[in-house]
Amino acid sequence: MLFRKKTPAPTQPQPGPESAPEPRVPAPVMDLLQRLEKAGVQLLVRPGGPDEYTSEVVGLGTDAFFIDTLSPPEGDGRLRAGARVQIETLVQGVTYTFRTVSQGKVQFVDELPALKLDYPTEVNGERRRKSPRVDTRGGASLSFLKPFACDAPVVNLSVGGMAFEYAADLGRFKVGAMVPDVLLELGSRPVLRVQGRVVGNLVVELGGISLPRRYRTSLAFQELDPKHLDQIRSYLEELKAVNVSV
Repeated sequence: MLFRKKTPAPTQPQPGPESAPEPRVPAPVMDLLQRLEKAGVQLLVRPGGPDEYTSEVVGLGTDAFFIDTLSPPEGDGRLRAGARVQIETLVQGVTYTFRTVSQGKVQFVDELPALKLDYPTEVNGERRRKSPRVDTRGGASLSFLKPFACDAPVVNLSVGGMAFEYAADLGRFKVGAMVPDVLLELGSRPVLRVQGRVVGNLVVELGGISLPRRYRTSLAFQELDPKHLDQIRSYLEELKAVNVSV
């Protein structure tokens, strides 16, 4: 995915007297895509098969929308004109998915390449979290040895799961992967041993030549011990009290 500055969508020519009417985009679809573009929300792009790539919405046209080239970049070849693709993204605890068709790679308004996609006819939303995540304010961390060795800060937490950030050169998680033995440190409390399933993995920082530098991975807790659940709840109450007083 190439690094680019935010730019307006490419200018479309004014329709002439004999031009076909512009396609009507359902309001929920346009509302979501406008939110994704404005916030720079990461997308998971799946062109079929086990592989998935990350991108973001960079422009909205009259007959299609535009996403950045993919990361890893070899995925661009999978989105040739006519390719069917599924896109997933997470906005404020709601997972949105939709299907679309690629119109291929085009030259964007800033002279960088982009991928042009048909507007979807509908989007599906599902609230993933039954409990809201709370910002840990730098007071929590985790470590594990499989599938690779990692020590990382926990950026938010709930009774159902957590998100952490780590250096991309360690490796990349696939959605659905299990992390079986995680040591979770919540402030000065005793270390908890938990396990989780990956429910999201997005690029949060790009490095040189537009390669990922840092990922944010979301884990859903699996088979959480009741005693561990009580400790997590206690820690969350402490965090909420601090957030209210600040």
